[in-house]
Amino acid sequence: MKEGHELASHTWFHSEFEDKHLKESRERLEELFSTKVTGLRMPRMMPVDEKEVEKAGYSYNSSINPTFLPGRYNNLKVSRTYFKEGNVMQVPASVSPNFRVPLFWLSFHNFPLAIYKKLAADVLKKDKYLNIYFHPWEFSSIKDEAFKLPGFTVKNSGKEMVERFDTFVGWLKEKGHTFGTFQEFQKQIHA
Repeated sequence: MKEGHELASHTWFHSEFEDKHLKESRERLEELFSTKVTGLRMPRMMPVDEKEVEKAGYSYNSSINPTFLPGRYNNLKVSRTYFKEGNVMQVPASVSPNFRVPLFWLSFHNFPLAIYKKLAADVLKKDKYLNIYFHPWEFSSIKDEAFKLPGFTVKNSGKEMVERFDTFVGWLKEKGHTFGTFQEFQKQIHA
């Protein structure tokens, strides 16, 4: 898109999924935003059949968190870095090279920023890229008890999240790291 962003699918629902949603979501996003949608990230990093992802027309899938989270998943045997399955590039969320500590949204909120930066630096040194993700609602003030969200999900959200995020992005820029879309990333890998 004009600002250098890329639109990817997150499917139709967070709580319900059918394989047909993969194609329906991609096609509807393309129709609404007049842009090519080539990527997928499943809600809650749920497993998805790679053949169905390919059949639905995606060229990459970023739905794997290659770590162990009790009650969620055990992906310790999955590659920490990108790999190909069929014609779809799998781009797992970044985890630290040592102990596979996830650098996902919850660790960004709850770890001291210095520790998060250290883990990110380790990933960048080893893997040469960082794949982290956030939700739009994290940048809003959602600490109201009416939302009934656990404290660890709302810690450093809202204004604090904006400040943390700006500090983190500024630190990455100071270190000379560049930013890009997954589509650009795929082109670099295939070049």
